[in-house]
Amino acid sequence: MARQSPSGASSRVSWFRPSSVRFPDSFGVVLILIALDYLTVAVLSVYTWGAAIAVLLLDATLLFALRTSHARRIWQLLAALLLIASFVYVIIAALVPGVRSTDPTVPLIAGVLLVVTPVAISRRIAGHRVVTVETILGAISVYLLIGFSFASIYALIGLVTPGGFFQNYPNARVTDYLFFSYTTLTTVGYGNLVPAGNLGQTFAMIEALLGQIYLVIVVARLVSLWGSERPPRASGASGAGPDQTQTVRAAREARDSGAPDAQRTYAAALKKEHGDDNTS
Repeated sequence: MARQSPSGASSRVSWFRPSSVRFPDSFGVVLILIALDYLTVAVLSVYTWGAAIAVLLLDATLLFALRTSHARRIWQLLAALLLIASFVYVIIAALVPGVRSTDPTVPLIAGVLLVVTPVAISRRIAGHRVVTVETILGAISVYLLIGFSFASIYALIGLVTPGGFFQNYPNARVTDYLFFSYTTLTTVGYGNLVPAGNLGQTFAMIEALLGQIYLVIVVARLVSLWGSERPPRASGASGAGPDQTQTVRAAREARDSGAPDAQRTYAAALKKEHGDDNTS
């Protein structure tokens, strides 16, 4: 009995550790939060307090996305610290006269985190052996975050470039950068906003190529594999092997046949197939 008490105490304490809290893949929620981010910026950015609300919502979005992607704890901690700092800065800029809310610090912080988060989501969905709805939603979330990321890059370039980022438009707003970024990402290109310098034009071309390649290769491939297992990785690579894939297939067949407890068995096999035991 004396030997069991330390282990029991340790297991009770582990419930209070952040690393013991596991978020399921909830990329549908991430996608909704990204849409709310865009709407918040579009509607509230004209108000002084609107920027604070937009930053706070972006904070929640990126932290949730990093957590549900099981990103390393250092990135989650960095996201929390940097975005809290940016939120505090926006509050100070709204309350203290003479403080510029367009300081390069804010878009720089957002740009770093908006680059890290799509990478974390991509790494997570790359470990999905079975392509599910969450896999597709995660890929779409990455695509939309690419637009946000390039918008922050354009804003930073505009702040450090004399005359601004756009030709004949020195006082561009956040909504202008988002509008230009997404029209570039989707290659719509209305032409009302044009980068003024070579650096801005280079990044715009990179975003256009990245957007098309990502849709044609990554998203299209995942949609074609929807509901099926992806080919097993080469031997020696991390991830599930053929035996585990066969286990998922057998559990799905049992579920479809209506066998008792088959749904729970299939859910457990699918969870293991997705690699939920990865370290945070």
